[in-house]
Amino acid sequence: MSTDKRGVQQIKTMGGIVDARRIRTSAGALLELSMLEMEKQRLMKEMQRAQRRCIEIRARVAEIETKQVRLQRSVDRPYAETQANQALAAMPLPIHTAPTDRLKRRSLAY
Repeated sequence: MSTDKRGVQQIKTMGGIVDARRIRTSAGALLELSMLEMEKQRLMKEMQRAQRRCIEIRARVAEIETKQVRLQRSVDRPYAETQANQALAAMPLPIHTAPTDRLKRRSLAY
């Protein structure tokens, strides 16, 4: 049993069969030329799609690298700086209260 992996390229179709008699005539040669040109156009479009996809992949890789650098910086910050930030965050904010003697009281009436 063969261990070679076979793919789509190995599928034999009727279109892939070349009739030697067809090429002997000028009409057959023109038909063969047109088939080759159509295959060439299809492959060129496929190459363009692959190039566009490659550009998209490169852009995403660049985004990932910038994000990694940013995250690595946050991980590598000195411990003292992190502690100072936590100390500032833990300090209570000043509470400003209005004098109670000047407050107006409202009551709800239904």
